[in-house]
Amino acid sequence: MNSFAPFAIALRLSGVTLRPPAEEGTLSPLTDADKQQLELDGALKQLSSRFEPEDAEGSFYAQVDVPVTNPVRALLELAEQSGPAIAAMLDDRRIGKAVLDLAFDYPEHGEAMSTRLPAHVVAAIAGFGIDIEVSVYLTDVEDDEED
Repeated sequence: MNSFAPFAIALRLSGVTLRPPAEEGTLSPLTDADKQQLELDGALKQLSSRFEPEDAEGSFYAQVDVPVTNPVRALLELAEQSGPAIAAMLDDRRIGKAVLDLAFDYPEHGEAMSTRLPAHVVAAIAGFGIDIEVSVYLTDVEDDEED
C-alpha cells in the first residue's frame, strides 16, 4: 500500500448561485460573475482557480486547487477554513454540489495501485457535506521524468 500522495487535489463546486453585493451609485469594471467569484473566494477564505458559467442561467462552476506538497495538512486546513462556509452554502443551496477530487497516477506498467486516505481527513472533509472522488490516471512515470 502506498502512502497518501495524490498528484493533484481540486475542490469542485457546481451550481454556485451567489448574488453579488448591491453597489448603489458605484461604477465598477467588474462583471457580476467577477463579483460572485470574489464573494465566493471571501466566503471560502480560498482563491478559486476557475469560475465559469454552467448551462443553467446564473449558475457557475468553481474550482479551488489544493496544494499537494503536504496533502494531509492541506486538506485539514481546507476543512477548517472553508468547511463551515461550504456546509452553509450547501444547506441554503448557494452551492449545489461540493466534490473533493483526489487525483492519483497509475504507472502504465503497474499491476496494482492502492492508497490509504487517513480517516481523520475523510471525516473532516465529509463532515461538511463534501463528497470525495478519487481519479486515477494512467501515466508513464519514466517518460514524465525524462522531460
